[in-house]
Amino acid sequence: MRLLGLDIGTTTICGLLLEATTGRILDVAGVRNTFRLPGARPDEALQDPESILAAAERIVGQLIGTDAAVAGIGVTGQMHGIVYLNGQGQTAGPLYTWQDGRGDREHSAGQTYASFISEALGSQVSTGMGFVTHYWNTRHGGSPERAAAFCTVADFVAMRLAGAARPLMDAGNAASLGCFDLKDLRFRTDAAAQLGVSPSMFPRVALDYPSLGKGPGGAPVFTALGDNQASFLGAVGDRSRSVHVNIGTGSQISVYSEDFAPISGIELRPFPWGGYILVGAGLCGGRAYALLHDFFERTVRLFTDGTEGAAYEVMNAIGLEALPDPRKLMVDTRFQGTRSDPSVRGNIANLSPECFTPEHLIVGLREGIASELFDSYDRLPPEARRCIDTLVGSGNGIRLNPELRKTFERTFGMPMRVPAHKEEASYGAALLAGIAAGVLPDLRAAGALIRHNTE
Repeated sequence: MRLLGLDIGTTTICGLLLEATTGRILDVAGVRNTFRLPGARPDEALQDPESILAAAERIVGQLIGTDAAVAGIGVTGQMHGIVYLNGQGQTAGPLYTWQDGRGDREHSAGQTYASFISEALGSQVSTGMGFVTHYWNTRHGGSPERAAAFCTVADFVAMRLAGAARPLMDAGNAASLGCFDLKDLRFRTDAAAQLGVSPSMFPRVALDYPSLGKGPGGAPVFTALGDNQASFLGAVGDRSRSVHVNIGTGSQISVYSEDFAPISGIELRPFPWGGYILVGAGLCGGRAYALLHDFFERTVRLFTDGTEGAAYEVMNAIGLEALPDPRKLMVDTRFQGTRSDPSVRGNIANLSPECFTPEHLIVGLREGIASELFDSYDRLPPEARRCIDTLVGSGNGIRLNPELRKTFERTFGMPMRVPAHKEEASYGAALLAGIAAGVLPDLRAAGALIRHNTE
C-alpha cells in the first residue's frame, strides 16, 4: 500500500511516494517555486496560487502514474500566509505569503499594525500572519470584492486536488493565521468582529483529518497540516522523548507537549490528533551563516582576484579545535529581529586581539545559531524536558554543515540524529494520510517507520 505526501514550500514544491508498511521512499518529484508576483511595495511577498496548484497537480500525476494502490494523499506547506477564495473555491487574489511585511507598517505613532492587533487581541501576532494581512487589506481596500473566505496555500491545494469548493482547515494551520483560541481550538470570531473584520471570512476548522474528496487516481485527499507539524511528524520517531531542531533559512526548535501550557516567548501550535508542539523560532538560522559567507566572499573580491564559491567549503572545515586561541567571540545572530520584537538586532561581543580572527567569527556565529534555539529550549518547564533524551536535526543547515551539527550536540549535551530521508515535511504529510486512511493505526506506528542516520 502506498501513500503520497506533498509539500507546498516557499521555494520548492516537493512530493514523494511512500511504502506504507516499511516507510521506504519509492519516488520523489519536485520543482522550484518560481511563482512570485510583483507587489505594490518592496515589503510585499506575493505568489501565484493557480500556478502553484498546476505544479502540484503535475507532481502528483507523475508520482501516481497508473498506480491505483495509493491509499491517501496528504498535503502540507508554508504556514501563516493566505489565499482569498470566492464562493466556488476559485482564487480571488494572490497568495500573501508568510514573508509579507505589511503588518510592520505604521498603524499609528510608534505602533505597527501587528503590534496594534496584538494589543487588541491580548495575544501576540506577527507580520505575515494571515489575520494581520487581512486586517491591513480591509483597511486599505486590498481585500478582493469576490472573496468569501481565506485559507493557507496548502489548504487551497488540498481542496482543489479533492475537487471540493470550500476550504477546511486543521487547528494547526488555523492557529498560524492568528486570532485563534489555542485552548478551545476555534477562531476568535467575537474579537475579529470587534476589530471590524467579518467572521464569515474564517473557514471551517476540523479537529481530525477527514477526506476532502477523491483526488488523482481516485485516492482520497485529506485535510492539510502545517509544515512545522509535518516536519516534526516526518523527522521524529518518538515525539515524547525528542527535541527537533530544523535549520533552513530560518531556524526552529520544537518539543511535543500533551498539555496546553503557554510559555512566554514560546509559540504553542496544535498537533494532529491532540497535544501541541512548543516552538522557538529564529528568523535567522542558515541565513546568518549565509551572511557570513557573503561577507567573506566580498572581502576576497575586495582585496584579491579570487573566485566566488569557495568560502562555504573553507568555513565548514573550521571546527572548535582549529581556533588559534581558546577565547571566544560571542555572536548574537538575531540579525532580523525576532517574531515578537522585529527591532532586535544581532551583535558581536567579547572582542579581544586574540579572538578577533576569521576562525573565531565562524565558530562564534555557529554557536550563536545554536544558543538562540537553546535559549528557547531552556525556557521550557522541567516537566516538558524531563523525558527528552534525543536531539533530532533536519534541514540543509544541519545536513551540509557537520560542524554546526557538532555545535548543537555540545550546546544541548545530546548526540544528534538526522533522518535518513531529506523530505521531512512531505514524509510527514504522507504519514498523516496513512493514519487518516486507516492504513497506519496511530502516530506511534507512523513514528516507528522513521529511520535515522545513526540506526
